[in-house]
Amino acid sequence: MPRVSVIIPVFNAAATVAETIESVLRQTLDDYEIIVVDDGSTDRTPQILGRYQDRIHMIRRPNGGISAARNSGVAVSRGEFLAFLDGDDLWVPDFLARTVAALDDDQNCVMAFTDLVIVDSDGRELKTSLVGDRIERAPTLEDLFARLWPIMPSAVVMRRTAFNQSGGFSEEFRSYGYEDVYMWMRAREIGKFAYISERLVVWRFSLFPRPLKRGGKQRAAARLFERLARERWNVDVSGLVRARERAPRSILGYIGLKALDEGDRATAREAFARALRFDPLRARNYLRYARTYLPLAMARALAGRSGHASKNGE
Repeated sequence: MPRVSVIIPVFNAAATVAETIESVLRQTLDDYEIIVVDDGSTDRTPQILGRYQDRIHMIRRPNGGISAARNSGVAVSRGEFLAFLDGDDLWVPDFLARTVAALDDDQNCVMAFTDLVIVDSDGRELKTSLVGDRIERAPTLEDLFARLWPIMPSAVVMRRTAFNQSGGFSEEFRSYGYEDVYMWMRAREIGKFAYISERLVVWRFSLFPRPLKRGGKQRAAARLFERLARERWNVDVSGLVRARERAPRSILGYIGLKALDEGDRATAREAFARALRFDPLRARNYLRYARTYLPLAMARALAGRSGHASKNGE
């Protein structure tokens, strides 16, 4: 029996999935199995996965959503630990070794997660972070109710026992967004988490410059999350929903400010324009977009230092 089952759900991930699988094959801890769940891809994903048929267990299923895909992978897996890696993200070679060691060191920990390197959809690193000074630690359940914690599925390794006890990912969620937050809340009921401050995962911001993931029904998912949290814990998570909705705008704003600082007005203009689509009522988005038409020296002076965005999420 392998120590770790690596679950990779994919949908039309032909542009990235090979690199994702290769990052698993480079792990320093080699006691794992790889289960790739193709959730009804219509691009070249099946052909690319076929190149790895001797290294992976592949499941093909009709499209049913991200939660169902992950659960399908877990259902056929055998490992003591479960690792969830999205088909456009990557692991640093020590990811499994470090997370498994953290769980081995404390039997009361049900889940370990790490910090991230953020890249855009073309793989270029963004010099910003999702983790602020106040949240560079493992959260309590109350913490998870109070603010949106930057725990990405690709940065998580769970004990199988905790996954089973929590009931797996809720299959009422069909798209990315909130299915993971709800899962971490249920897991935190069972036991504590371990946080590894090293950046051991490359997390791809898949919306820019070219979209890689299919957009989901985020408002419907948000309403579902609010209902489930209210029914289970009698808590209001509308603040978490607002934070989740702001997150893409904040990252796009950072990209635009950085591009403007570097003199790339076309990229800045496109980033600010996309930020406007996420938050059309925010005046700052219009002001930033307008700056891209000013003389470059003036635009830079008005924009200020792009590094400011990484600290304030604005």
